[in-house]
Amino acid sequence: MSDDTVRTSISVPLDSDGFLRRECPTCEREFKWLPSEDEKSATPDPSGYYCPYCAVQVSDGWLTKPQAEAAQATVMRDVVDPMLDDFANNLGRSSSGMFKVNANRERSPAPPELSEPDDMRRIDLPCHPSEPLKVLEDWTGPLHCLICGAPAPT
Repeated sequence: MSDDTVRTSISVPLDSDGFLRRECPTCEREFKWLPSEDEKSATPDPSGYYCPYCAVQVSDGWLTKPQAEAAQATVMRDVVDPMLDDFANNLGRSSSGMFKVNANRERSPAPPELSEPDDMRRIDLPCHPSEPLKVLEDWTGPLHCLICGAPAPT
């Protein structure tokens, strides 16, 4: 790891069945998928997963708005704030007798606490039975497989 690499992380809660909430970056509808580190799990196409609602294939950007806000707040707290502190300290040290620099600033707010309700209805797809989804309770439109984009049987 180089000196300019910083790592941080956030915890994203699962529902009581172990499903993770996601949001399609195209249609912005939320759904849940079952994360698995099992080697037998289906692997999506390198171009990414399919949205179960709009069937658009996307490689990244599946965070919900609250998850993205928590990630941004964590980066501000863990990365940006320390960099600003170092910058302010260096300014103070480089002040000469002719002028003095003081840097006063507010700290970044703490990341919001994420929670995960037990909502949505489960669907199992015959094309990838090891990749169940949860979709909006009131959704009556077509559904598609997260892995291959195939339409779900009605």
